[in-house]
Amino acid sequence: MPATPRRTPRQERSQFTVDAIFEAVARIVATQGEAGLTTNRIAETAGVSVGSLYQYFPSKEAILSAMLDQHCDRVMLELDALLAQARAESWTPGQQVRRYVRHYLQAFGAGAPQGRALARLSWQLDYRASMLVSVRGASERLALHLQRMAHDHQLAPPTPAQLFVLTRSFMGAVRAASLEQSPLLDSPEFEQALVELCLASLVPGAAQQSGAQRAP
Repeated sequence: MPATPRRTPRQERSQFTVDAIFEAVARIVATQGEAGLTTNRIAETAGVSVGSLYQYFPSKEAILSAMLDQHCDRVMLELDALLAQARAESWTPGQQVRRYVRHYLQAFGAGAPQGRALARLSWQLDYRASMLVSVRGASERLALHLQRMAHDHQLAPPTPAQLFVLTRSFMGAVRAASLEQSPLLDSPEFEQALVELCLASLVPGAAQQSGAQRAP
């Protein structure tokens, strides 16, 4: 995520090259699987030389990190919009948490096979030193959303310790399910367990009631 390209793509041509590299990674993963992902193959598929590729990214891992960084930025904006919609339409805490959990699951683990494969590759990087910054940033964003939701509904805000345990538990469960290619990723039961995890820290008793109020 924080592993930015060696050369910032300010010009249109540079941005086109970076986009072509990202698209090449997605195509290779979709057609050849994770094993087919090499810098030589990425360069060939993107229509650039290996030397040109290295001008932007020092390694395959750096490409994946930059792709995930871009993806995370987009998903966080989508979740911000979801929170704004929840406020405008007066969703209950249970509705907000369920929609949040569902969107997060689709973005970082479930969904189409190509997306699943890219998610697994990205999660494999998350405990390297450079990736911890991004994991921490995503956790802090999730914690902020939970704090805002508690404020909107006049709930007691979670303590810093509760937020730390909750966000890392939430992300850790999705990471494990993705890396293990667990069938639970697409199951209502997994979604429900994550919803209950969040609600248990926000609304006493709400986790038990949420099963009867599942959003369509």
